[in-house]
Amino acid sequence: MATKTKKPIHCAIWIDHKKAIIVRREGAAFMAAEVLLSDSASHQRFKGEGSSKTGLFGTTLNKKEKEQHREHEILGHFYKKVITHIPATVAFLLLAGPAEAKYELHKVLGKKKSLAHVPTEVKTTGKIKAEELGALLQERMKVKVL
Repeated sequence: MATKTKKPIHCAIWIDHKKAIIVRREGAAFMAAEVLLSDSASHQRFKGEGSSKTGLFGTTLNKKEKEQHREHEILGHFYKKVITHIPATVAFLLLAGPAEAKYELHKVLGKKKSLAHVPTEVKTTGKIKAEELGALLQERMKVKVL
């Protein structure tokens, strides 16, 4: 009985701090495209709001530091959510995006044992749609990476 060999799954992710688009392909066939949104929201200022307060024993409670820490935690959860949508049998990853988020995701991927060995390319792009990301991945698949 002949066993059917599976085609390698290639995955492309376009990411910024607000949104991620994930495109997966198996061989030359288009598989799926997903859009994930971050829980990150812009900060609202209220009238009379101060930026720093002195706490117990003279320590400074800096509101901006707290907000940055919270934003960092929210982004960490967002990156982990994106990683859960990457198939375990992925053979190649293409990370794209306009800013630092793609590098931060790459760093988180390196810490995940099951995905640390996967060949990954990081590419700077502007905002693109899922179809354009799929075409970028298809172009990358034509060039022998593996």
